[in-house]
Amino acid sequence: MTSALWHNSGGGWQLLRPVRFDDESAPHDLVEEAPELLPLSGSPRLTIVGREVALGAGYADLVAVEPEGRLVLVELKLARNADARRAVVAQILSYAAALHGLTIDELEHEVLAAHRRRLPTEKSYMHAAGDDATHRWWP
Repeated sequence: MTSALWHNSGGGWQLLRPVRFDDESAPHDLVEEAPELLPLSGSPRLTIVGREVALGAGYADLVAVEPEGRLVLVELKLARNADARRAVVAQILSYAAALHGLTIDELEHEVLAAHRRRLPTEKSYMHAAGDDATHRWWP
């Protein structure tokens, strides 16, 4: 899926040109500030709840949650990154396996605790997904 971004600076709408990022921190910042820019199916509303989150043997770039409580893992790669698509899919599956079966309480206190301290209150995980600590992410 390809998305186009448009900008109106007063002189009419213009298509913005794609830009290259020097490192992954810039697109991480962009998605963290405006997750609605992700070209996702439908119109999910995401709340970013963690960045560079330790999961299994690696670090997920971004962890988000939908209002319904579903977790979303976001892994960003630069165009020059040599990782094959298969390797990236395996990376995401490894992160998902690390989250499998966690309760909200376990996610909050064991995985996202350091990130929660850095986020404003309105972005806290409990605010985004509710306060049902018995809910499990994946059956």
